[in-house]
Amino acid sequence: MLAWPASREELEIFEERVRGLAELACLKSGADLLQEIRDAEVVVSSRLPDEAILAAEKLRFIQSTSAGVDAFNFELLRERGVMLASAKGCNARAVAEHALTLLLALAKRVAFMDRKVKAGEWVPWTSETYLDDLEGRTVGIIGYGRIGRELARMCKCLGMRVLAVRRRPPKEGRDEYAEFVGGLEDMKYVLSSSDYVVIALPLTPETEGLIGEDELRAMKRSAYLINVGRGRVIREEALYRALKEGWIAGAAIDVWWEYPPSPGALSRLGVHKLENVVATPHKAGWTRRARMRCLEFAAENVRKYLLGERPLNLVDYSTRY
Repeated sequence: MLAWPASREELEIFEERVRGLAELACLKSGADLLQEIRDAEVVVSSRLPDEAILAAEKLRFIQSTSAGVDAFNFELLRERGVMLASAKGCNARAVAEHALTLLLALAKRVAFMDRKVKAGEWVPWTSETYLDDLEGRTVGIIGYGRIGRELARMCKCLGMRVLAVRRRPPKEGRDEYAEFVGGLEDMKYVLSSSDYVVIALPLTPETEGLIGEDELRAMKRSAYLINVGRGRVIREEALYRALKEGWIAGAAIDVWWEYPPSPGALSRLGVHKLENVVATPHKAGWTRRARMRCLEFAAENVRKYLLGERPLNLVDYSTRY
């Protein structure tokens, strides 16, 4: 079952791969999910509420259409013996492009100048209005997976120095794009050495709240923070203070602490409204090509399950990733 009103193009991706193996159902617009999901053994969706999981009496496998799976109730899935697979890697290029876009927007002060021009003001040629050159600048990437490495490749092309942190760094301590790849114990070094810091981490018990006051104070006062990972990787109160009190120069954020319809969306403190913040509504991976890649991967992974093979990207409920 596809748990959204899929388009004809999206349906065809799955029809081609499950033909002869399973009956394909699709949630119709306005239909009752709890009623429609009852007979589904496999569900494809980026999120499922607990009541839907409980209503799906035959459910054995969920294939997410997104890389992040933190919206799922892992304990409930474990209790009910349901496997969950992510689509990590499918939209890495799109997310990396968006991260680079945010980095450029900060360096070139795009949002600031756009506001001024639309307000009928001219931005004079003074030392206070200088833009930043990226060549020779250092970018620190916290979360050096597929997104991080793709971003590193792009930044290296721009003449930037790349430093990175990942859970299991290579023995060499570097690779073809980053001159330094360290572990979490090296994060303060990377933060303090970087002009731009990009967070590309998934949300897990290990990463939640990882970036707090100590980490933000370790950054240069002239540095910028970019988050395309998950909002709760950064402590909201600490970032708000850092931006208001000038611990760092600014931030660009695509992922948030709260989402609509929550009354606290996007930030209950109003981080998204600050003048030194560039804000986008969690759209880094939302391109047509990335969407099709994720659906094609999901369909192939469902086919693996139906053929009795082990699906790719199965989530380990103990590490939550």
